[in-house]
Amino acid sequence: MFSLNTVRVAPGVRSALAVACGVALSASCEMAWADEAVAPVVVTANREPQPIQKVMADVTVVTRDDIERQAGTAVADVLKTLPGFEIVRNGDVYGTSGVFLRGAESRHLLVLIDGVRLDTQSGSGGATWEALPLSEIDRIEIVRGPASAIYGSDAVAGVVQIFTRKGQGPLRMTLGMGVGSHGLIQSDVSLSGGHDAWSYSLGGAISRASGFDTRSNTKVGTQAEDNDDYRASSAHAGVGYRLSERQSFHISLLTQHSNAGYDSSVSSKVDDRSVQDLDSVSAAWVAQWLDAWRSTVTVGQANSRYETRPSVYVTRTEVRNASWANQITVGEHTVRATLEGREDRLKNTSVPADRDVQRDGALGLGYDWQGRDVSVQTSIREDHHSAFGEHVTGSVGAAYDLSKQWRIRGSWGTAFRAPTLYQRFSPYGQANLQPEIARTSELGLQYHAGSLQWGVTVFNSRVEDLINYDSPGVCASTWGCYRNVGRATLRGVELSGAATWAGVRWTGAFNLDDPRNAETDTLLARRARQHGSVRAETSWAQWMWGAQAQWSGQRFDDASNLNRLGGYALLGVDAQKDLNQNWKLILRVDNLTDKRYETARTYSTSGRAVFAGVRWTPDL
Repeated sequence: MFSLNTVRVAPGVRSALAVACGVALSASCEMAWADEAVAPVVVTANREPQPIQKVMADVTVVTRDDIERQAGTAVADVLKTLPGFEIVRNGDVYGTSGVFLRGAESRHLLVLIDGVRLDTQSGSGGATWEALPLSEIDRIEIVRGPASAIYGSDAVAGVVQIFTRKGQGPLRMTLGMGVGSHGLIQSDVSLSGGHDAWSYSLGGAISRASGFDTRSNTKVGTQAEDNDDYRASSAHAGVGYRLSERQSFHISLLTQHSNAGYDSSVSSKVDDRSVQDLDSVSAAWVAQWLDAWRSTVTVGQANSRYETRPSVYVTRTEVRNASWANQITVGEHTVRATLEGREDRLKNTSVPADRDVQRDGALGLGYDWQGRDVSVQTSIREDHHSAFGEHVTGSVGAAYDLSKQWRIRGSWGTAFRAPTLYQRFSPYGQANLQPEIARTSELGLQYHAGSLQWGVTVFNSRVEDLINYDSPGVCASTWGCYRNVGRATLRGVELSGAATWAGVRWTGAFNLDDPRNAETDTLLARRARQHGSVRAETSWAQWMWGAQAQWSGQRFDDASNLNRLGGYALLGVDAQKDLNQNWKLILRVDNLTDKRYETARTYSTSGRAVFAGVRWTPDL
């Protein structure tokens, strides 16, 4: 992985760059490949391929090699060691998960799968992190900071874009198999390649585990005391066609299914199960109409379904979106224009059928100037929402290269999150809810000289009209209602760095945050004021060795700050070895010291976990 707007070239970077360029091997991407170590390309920062050195935002990219070497079995496991991220999980990997970036709510982080939005309209909303299949992912791009002026609703704290595997070049097959603690058995297979104007990718994965008791205080002799197992499967497919030297078309599909045990109470007498399904499809047409004009048309749909058994609860969200993004570059000047439409549907017995849909249409404009030492980026967007009408967001950022090694940057932006259909029309909802809004400013300093790089970012965000579950208002429930009554301040300092010393590559991140409820001056629930990680990698005796430490300070499980969650420190080690040109051995131990800790009160974590796997790439 890399941050600080720089890159460490690793095996597979060329294929990752192909994904970053969207779906076409455009002229600009081919030029980037000519010097991969100097000019890798990202697309999430402003929707179009952009050399990472020119990106104004704080960006991190995770490659497939990083995922296989370091991660567990979920996307949240990848993110938790990156700058600014914290995760909370109700039990095992398929338990309800939340991801906090710089102290913001989990629903304030926009998630995209190949350009398609992933969101839920039940409850408070947000992505279903536990439903994202790690085995089908080729690359992840993370943009920190408000991005509603580019993406609209949800991008309050940042954007996480997931790219599924793509194909190019000769036919390639990879088969992976692994076993681990808690009865884990997993396998995956992928085929990819290209011929003439065609490219293709196909793959699937299955996993199952006997698990562990996900509740820490279950009553002896009840069903809740048993281990909570899970089984899951996923698949992806993609095909691309190059219409001409300047146009290409690509379709991607992703599906995932999981069935996991959980405990609805500490004395449950039945085998409680949660069943989740995720389906995503996207189609993109990229055209370089002129040397200066590039456009991308994307249409797609993501469906997420959640069900509990035997206590029956079913909710399903469908998100459809379409966009037409244009970029015109003349010399140092770039103009961006985007049209986007979105439709959300919720199938839930608590929401009337005649109020199960809401829509949003938007126009976004942007102007970028790239001078010799100075860069400027501005964006403005107007969303017209079917519920609350017009909403305008904007952002402005600038960077100045003090020298070849030093860069200073600053930005300011506004963002919003629209209320969910459940918050508006369930028995606990109010139809006249307004969007949650935020104003964020940040200032950063970066240094880069050879293998040494470090950066510091200071951020300050004020979030208003937060939708909280509050005392009864104008709604049918006598228990309480969703209301725009909350305010929060998110302040902090974020440090990250990388260096090579004595043949060892060191990377690290540390956050000193102050996420507070502005009404009560209490810390926001389940967020620490200090958290960070350090990783070391080196090659020795034909092995690639890695070690990682992650720590988090104390937190509170509740908004009143009465129930304390203790801090923790975790150690992990991993190793890889190419047995020959076809076989690779992967070993990993997480939580080496078997630390017992909780990210959510009364929910257990797995303790020490060992994994051993192999990857086979046959000659075809």
